[in-house]
Amino acid sequence: MLNAVPRYAMTLYVAGASRRSLRAVDHVRDFCEAELAGDYDLRVVDLYRDPGQAKTAQIVAAPTLLRHTPGPVRRVIGDMSDRERLRTAIKVA
Repeated sequence: MLNAVPRYAMTLYVAGASRRSLRAVDHVRDFCEAELAGDYDLRVVDLYRDPGQAKTAQIVAAPTLLRHTPGPVRRVIGDMSDRERLRTAIKVA
């Protein structure tokens, strides 16, 4: 039986619809499609619309990507265009 739950669960926290935020979303989605082949769940949280999420998730800067599963939780803060940095933080061998 195939596992219905994505292996990788992540949340990308952005600050509004700024160019930097939109670029971060595009980079992370492109990376996930290329590297994780659909085996992921990516949630995007706009901290301007839901500022309480920053405190709950202990977010101090945006954009921030959190990989929740597989554990342990990993964070990438700042520019999401460096694929090697994303690969190191997200992928689990």
